[in-house]
Amino acid sequence: MKHIKKRFFFDYKENELNLNEHHVDFYKFDDEHEKKLIGKKGSVAFLELEDEQYIGGIVNKIDGKNFIIPIPDPTLIYFHNAQTSLKLISSDRKELLKKLSFEGKIPETSINEIYNYFGRTSGFVIFLFTAMESFINQMIPDDFRYENEMTRKTEIYNKLQIQESIDFKTKITKVLKAVSGKDFFQKSTPSNQLIYKLKDFRDEIIHTKDDGEIMKYDKLIDNALRFPYEKSLIAVAKFMNYYKPEYIVECGCGADF
Repeated sequence: MKHIKKRFFFDYKENELNLNEHHVDFYKFDDEHEKKLIGKKGSVAFLELEDEQYIGGIVNKIDGKNFIIPIPDPTLIYFHNAQTSLKLISSDRKELLKKLSFEGKIPETSINEIYNYFGRTSGFVIFLFTAMESFINQMIPDDFRYENEMTRKTEIYNKLQIQESIDFKTKITKVLKAVSGKDFFQKSTPSNQLIYKLKDFRDEIIHTKDDGEIMKYDKLIDNALRFPYEKSLIAVAKFMNYYKPEYIVECGCGADF
């Protein structure tokens, strides 16, 4: 899988800008010919690219000078960070296993390589899972209400409450189905089972526990060596594209990382 197409919020051709989509008050040129969206909670300024594309950003004053800082899609940032780790994980694993055999002393540099490998795999899992959480939250409309009907009562959650109080499994099944009318988890598939495995691995990393045994972290280490990283990346891309077609796509430049 080649590197993905980068996207930004407020990323438009001149004739594609939809003001209603962003609930803004008006759109104007100011005295400096800077395109702006003026909203109730601030403004978004635009950088003009060479192909008449406009990327919106936050105006940020640094050292007394104003800069327009583009607002990238955080979901794609996290996915991209996981993806860029993938090639290194594969090559580093091969080299690491060569050195960690029973064939004599290992070079001192291997100590750093051990830390780098397990740090890189942990980063991959955390970033990929965070990309999923960010994507799910983005899919929930601002005015959406999720109703959880129980025997004696019905709980109603607004968007903020869904993000903060509802568990991951409920969000990827019931909430997304209520939002979109579609269910990626309706039946068991290799892709959705990989997503559950990703969740389990992520929990092991985030909530690392000492089990009191002599081999305290053997499951965590074993997972790091055997986890299907590339397949899980593709599974998450399928999940996102199922709900938002053509969201995760390869960049048209054809270049690798």
